[in-house]
Amino acid sequence: NGDMSMQNPIRAYTLAALSFAAVLALIALFTPAYSAGSAFDPAYQKECGACHTPYPAQFLPKRSWEHLLSGLDKHFGENASLPPKSLASIKRYLESHAADSALGYAKAMRDVPSTATPLRITEMPFWTKIHARQIERHAFSAPKIKSASNCVACHRGATNGIYEDD
Repeated sequence: NGDMSMQNPIRAYTLAALSFAAVLALIALFTPAYSAGSAFDPAYQKECGACHTPYPAQFLPKRSWEHLLSGLDKHFGENASLPPKSLASIKRYLESHAADSALGYAKAMRDVPSTATPLRITEMPFWTKIHARQIERHAFSAPKIKSASNCVACHRGATNGIYEDD
């Protein structure tokens, strides 16, 4: 009888467990973090989240994150300079999880010209398409929302990277 499970049940169970683990790893690899609700890098969460919602790295290309990090002394009118160790950690995280990275969200790059360096997620074509279908533009100026960058006004889980419809 050539049935492996009958000859060596431990080997069959081990092989099944390894196969299951490999499938889970592939699912995790190809699921964008914004929908899985995965945690942000701790340094990014602490430093960037101290002033605003820590936006998912997967929503901007690497070149955008590089540009934003190189000008933290003038970050949207504020001095957001960071200690070198924190900056290096945050840069590694953002660049390795950017929309155009292996861990990124490829759909976010649709319709983004290769010469463009968007500095706001709200300028990304995927963002404008999603929000234009669901929200009238004037809604972003409502007192409870205030701006399009106030993600937590509509997405209660945004501070944890969860952007499912609430």
